[in-house]
Parts: sequence; structure tokens; C-alpha cells
Amino acid sequence: MYPVHNEDVILQVRGISKRFGPRWLFRGLDIDLEAGDCLIVTGKNGSGKSTLLKLLAGLERPTEGTLQNGFDNEQSNRSYCALDQAVFPALTVTEHLELAAQLRSQSPTPHSELLTQVGLQDHQNHQAQHLSSGLRSRLKIALAIQSQPKLLIWDEPGVALDEAGRELVAKVVKEQTQRGALILATNDPEERRFGTHALEL
Repeated sequence: MYPVHNEDVILQVRGISKRFGPRWLFRGLDIDLEAGDCLIVTGKNGSGKSTLLKLLAGLERPTEGTLQNGFDNEQSNRSYCALDQAVFPALTVTEHLELAAQLRSQSPTPHSELLTQVGLQDHQNHQAQHLSSGLRSRLKIALAIQSQPKLLIWDEPGVALDEAGRELVAKVVKEQTQRGALILATNDPEERRFGTHALEL
């Protein structure tokens, strides 16, 4: 990725494609995101939703195409959140946040407000291996929004979350579109309503 010089532009993608062996998973996709946008990516299982999000997050390389972002600092301005995202079993919730801040070269900040926001205020000293799947999802959300990114890339937001967790998703979406833009991969009708744009694979 390399930056574009327009403060309203969050992401520009041209002709992005991914091939596994002789099979093209998708080809020639163009995406334009500006501040306030929410792109919903839908499609059947195996259509390439998760792969596309990983490409946009910089976790995989496209076979073809280019990606340009509208910001300079990749570490703090782009975040990825997914159900299969790894956490460290022996680290506590607070230790995860401290480590993430160090990796982003951010100054240590109090975590109480963030933990309260995601509903982990009573679990800050619990190791990840002792958290339920729903609480681990909340931890991943906390890690994704900790840096207040310009672009949030989120795969299947509501999976493993209860009703209160789904309300948290809606709140995060609202705050993220006020701060920048986001991309959600989902087939959930309730989550699809967040979109300002849609892409079906």
C-alpha cells in the first residue's frame, strides 16, 4: 500500500484479484472508500470474503491489483478484527492492550474507558485462555479500536456475541464512521443495514 494525498480518501483499490492455483477466487475488484463510508462484503461460504479482507488489511498479497490508502501511519490507522484472529492464551486482557500499544509505538494510556466500552472491565486481569468465546471476541474488538484507526476491517462482527455484544458492534460501527471508514464481511441482515456501499462476491 502507498498513500494518496486527499484527506477524505481512506482507501482506493484498483483491479484487485486473488488466484489459488488455476482458480480465480475474485478478479478485477475496484473499491473506493471515503470518510463516513461502511462497505459491506457479502457472499456464500468460500466466495472469498475473508480472503479479500485479509488482502485489504495487508495480511495477504493480491495476485493482481493495487491498493492505496489515505493515511501515512499504517500501524495506527488500519486495524483488522476477525474470529480466527490469534490472541495469546497466557496474557491477561490488560497485557494484550499494553503489548498492542507498544507494537504501535503508542504511549501507555489508561485502559479503563476502553475496557468499559467493550464490557471487559471485570475481566482486565483474566488470561485470554480463561475467557469465553464471546469475551475473547470483545478483547479482539478492544484491540482493533484501541488506536482509533482511520480504517477498521472487520470479519463477521457478530459471531460469538450475545445481544449485548451485538449492541456493542452497532456502537463501534457508528463511532468508526464518524472517525473514518470501515469494511464489514457479513451475511447477517442486521449488520448489512450498517452499509453505505455493498459488494457481493
